[in-house]
Amino acid sequence: MPLASTRSVAFLGVSAEPIEVEVNIGAGLPGVHIVGLADTAVSEARERMKTAIINSELGWPKTKITLSLSPASLRKKGAHYDLAMALGILAAAQPSTEVHRRLSRALILGELGLDGRVRRVPGVLAALRRAEEEGMRTVILPQANEEEAALFRENSVEILLADHLIEAWRWACGVGDLGAPRPRAMGEPGRTHGDMRDVVGQPELVHAAEVAAAGGHHLMLIGPPGSGKSMLAARLPSILPPLTPTQCIDATIIHSLSGGGHELPVRRAPFVAPHHSVTRAALLGGGSGYPTPGAVSLAHHGILFLDEVSEIPAAILDALRTPLDQGEVRIIRSRRECVLPARCQLVLAANPCRCGAETLAECRCRATERQRYLQNLSGPLRDRIDIIVRSRSGGQILAEASTPSSAEIAERVAAARERSAHRWARAGVPVSLNAHVDPHLLRREHPADEPAMALLGAHLAQRSLTQRGVSRTLTVAWTLCDLDGAPRPDIDHMARAIDLHEHEGKEPA
Repeated sequence: MPLASTRSVAFLGVSAEPIEVEVNIGAGLPGVHIVGLADTAVSEARERMKTAIINSELGWPKTKITLSLSPASLRKKGAHYDLAMALGILAAAQPSTEVHRRLSRALILGELGLDGRVRRVPGVLAALRRAEEEGMRTVILPQANEEEAALFRENSVEILLADHLIEAWRWACGVGDLGAPRPRAMGEPGRTHGDMRDVVGQPELVHAAEVAAAGGHHLMLIGPPGSGKSMLAARLPSILPPLTPTQCIDATIIHSLSGGGHELPVRRAPFVAPHHSVTRAALLGGGSGYPTPGAVSLAHHGILFLDEVSEIPAAILDALRTPLDQGEVRIIRSRRECVLPARCQLVLAANPCRCGAETLAECRCRATERQRYLQNLSGPLRDRIDIIVRSRSGGQILAEASTPSSAEIAERVAAARERSAHRWARAGVPVSLNAHVDPHLLRREHPADEPAMALLGAHLAQRSLTQRGVSRTLTVAWTLCDLDGAPRPDIDHMARAIDLHEHEGKEPA
């Protein structure tokens, strides 16, 4: 039969779209013609496939070969089509109906080396998810992707691993078997650099980090240079719990498709810290034709740290408002909408003024310059920051024993998260962190006690809090309540939450 078909996927953002690879061997001058909006990496596969098949002694058809990647209107990018196209060519030259049946029901990914080896490819978890949705029962992946593939625990999909083109072809012919990923425990997540014990003399910063970690709250650190803002932010992942299996898959998919040199699979909350010269596209994601995840998506289920935030233009910072509210970025390319997950915890750091002085007495800036500093942070964006805390440079101590270790703080954070997850599960709310609870639901069905709500109402009447600020403060109060193990926020929790939210205005004299 001169016509055969196999299955593969095209990646759009972090999702996988099904692709049918049709192969026809017919009369004409010898050559390989690939159609269907293929990029350079796909077009150059003709040489890789031909050399790999010849070196594997499987026989190359000496006639015209046409490969069509359907749907033709969807752009195809990457070398992961190699194995599917090569097997399709071999099947088109093979009269066996059983070979055609096996290959047409399998989803195939893999890049070919010139010797026929099947090389590692990105995005295998996204492909496995799509295969499950499409009802495909067999997926063939490179042996090199075994560790990633082992994260996928759905029994409805049979995962087969191929190390060489010959192995995959023998399986298609029914004369050989392919191995499956070995079951693996999640294991210990990779160690983070540093410990909270390194942050000395800054109890307010450490406490704010603990509250932010326990509730998933956005955090802003303001203070003079060298006071520990960046150090604390870099150690924030050390007090966060390891990712759940679902979160691990989500983060691994994003980092696998981002094209960076990230360690896979991702088992600990990602920490992404772009330079302050970051562009809008680098922060949110995008690109010409092939949308790729930006920093806010790379920080999904983790932390996005923006240092020297005063140097980032207001238009770029304001673009974060929608992702912070919705937990995703929507990009439209070629009449297709690409949705990139972006449920991250934002941490900002800035100096109090241009000269970096902690107090007004030490400041060398003009009064108007100090007043206008950080005006690139708009009011709506500031309103979305739950906790604002100031670091101090004076009166530092040298003894490290004064600051609890990351392990001690992590235990309290895990206990608080467990309490909040249990409460929201019992209430039928599909979230586990206080910061992610619908503010309308929180104020209507889960308010603090009466004196605490009265205090909150007084601040709203005085316009020291906006309506959004009231909701964000209430979530912080619930987190303080969870850390204390109390059943409901009281006036003390609310006062502390208001103090954390309004800390920006309390500038040292």
